[in-house]
Amino acid sequence: MLEGVSEPWAQKCRDMRKYLEEHTYTCMVEAMIAAEHGFSNPAQHKLDAEAFLASEGAYEAPEVPESFASTRENIAQAEVSTEEIIENGKKWMGEEVMLAFKKYKEGKSQFKDVVHYGLDELQHQCFSMLSYDHTFHHFNFTVKMEKSGGDSSSTPFFAEVKEIHGRKYYSCYELSSYDDGHCYACKNQGMHALKHPICLMGYDSGHADMESPFLYLSDDE
Repeated sequence: MLEGVSEPWAQKCRDMRKYLEEHTYTCMVEAMIAAEHGFSNPAQHKLDAEAFLASEGAYEAPEVPESFASTRENIAQAEVSTEEIIENGKKWMGEEVMLAFKKYKEGKSQFKDVVHYGLDELQHQCFSMLSYDHTFHHFNFTVKMEKSGGDSSSTPFFAEVKEIHGRKYYSCYELSSYDDGHCYACKNQGMHALKHPICLMGYDSGHADMESPFLYLSDDE
């Protein structure tokens, strides 16, 4: 049974299928009339259909279940603009990079005096796909941190969110001015501004013939 369809309507569909299996019919009008009258009299249903087709009257079809109507309304309400999709994406990516950062900072003495921190700026991002069950997402972002003494700073980081066979793996590295590691996946998509750690260990860099997994929206879209 279709999700969200009431049982009476589903039963009517089953009855119609059974009727069509057991009786021949001249057109769909006969089947609809039969359904409306509970498939009680096949001979009369055929006569009613012939009378309808011979006349210029209009047959009143069964009402569409409220569940169907509400489903259409829900679909309409679910439609969002490109701007909303972008904003939702930024929010989700911000949560991902901060999760990677939290895992990175755990147990590191350099953060022992940090009393508050938060995402400062999500600068660059690039999503790549090695296979249908192996994807990775690279990010550059900055984290604003405040120390107990009142000092504050904004520090740049690189993060990778990798998903293999449905399981996610997070990695994060603090970037320095000399970090400029090579990544085929990002470079082949034109993301030259996205900086990677100079040490290639710990994150996926793709391969030479990797291409973009997406079709991009135009500026007008």
